[in-house]
Amino acid sequence: MSQRRRRPRPPRTLDVRADGDEAARRFFFDLESPRRSHRGEALARQVQEAVSLALAASTQDPRLDGAFVVGAEAGAGGGVLVVVALGPAADGPALEDARAALLEMKPFLRSEVAHEIHRKRVPDLSFRVVADLGEEG
Repeated sequence: MSQRRRRPRPPRTLDVRADGDEAARRFFFDLESPRRSHRGEALARQVQEAVSLALAASTQDPRLDGAFVVGAEAGAGGGVLVVVALGPAADGPALEDARAALLEMKPFLRSEVAHEIHRKRVPDLSFRVVADLGEEG
């Protein structure tokens, strides 16, 4: 029988006794893979590098003077990456202007990310602009 005609297997269920210790149950039956975060971190590093290079090569917008990428992290859902940029050392309206400029550049930045990373789908980009690194966390 070919691979395409096989019936899908039903999902496996775990037989966890109700009287067991909760900590032991989480330790032995934790189904989250430890490599999952590793892949997300690797993707975030690749996106951070690609966006940094794209901004450095093509920034002609005065709203982004002095702005650069300091990090990227996984956003909600896994298909979104939040790019953290250190904005110009100014007040709130200048930071909002820098974020608006990044949002206008979003299609270009996604295309640059698509050229740099080797994934089936390019993650959606979201931007957070901070005035100093203390606000990043």
